[in-house]
Amino acid sequence: MTKTKNIDIWTIRFKAIRELLPEATTFLVKSGVPESSDSLAMGVSMLWVDAADKDQLIFSALNDIQKNFLTENELDDIETVRGFEPFMSSDDLISSFYCLWTLVWDEFRGISVKLSTTSSGYSPVMSIKCHSEGSEIVLLTVDDDKIFLKCLGDCFLAETSVIR
Repeated sequence: MTKTKNIDIWTIRFKAIRELLPEATTFLVKSGVPESSDSLAMGVSMLWVDAADKDQLIFSALNDIQKNFLTENELDDIETVRGFEPFMSSDDLISSFYCLWTLVWDEFRGISVKLSTTSSGYSPVMSIKCHSEGSEIVLLTVDDDKIFLKCLGDCFLAETSVIR
């Protein structure tokens, strides 16, 4: 029975990744990524599939912060972005691909949740960043929802310095 369950999980994931491959390839070309390849497009597709899996958790948590801790005049829309940014590591130019969810209030306060990976291989990392505070919490366990919610709450507390 477990064997069939594993195969079902893999089949669903493989299908979702395959469906996003053409879009990921186009994204790489439009972004001007220096060394586009099929394996890089595969990594971007995998990132997007994982981001879609996290989307409801992240949106729900950010919406809960909006509804329960911020007043209406502070509210801003939650923005989502798929992006790419190059950076130097030693003497190598590496590409970082990310999905970013951002909630901003009071013009300069905010929280960003980023799911990212690099061009050197698919290894997703999730981080939560406080805007005015400037601190960032990197989550090594991407799939632990309780740790994510705890860290998001801690970041919100650091960003506001007060619980209402």
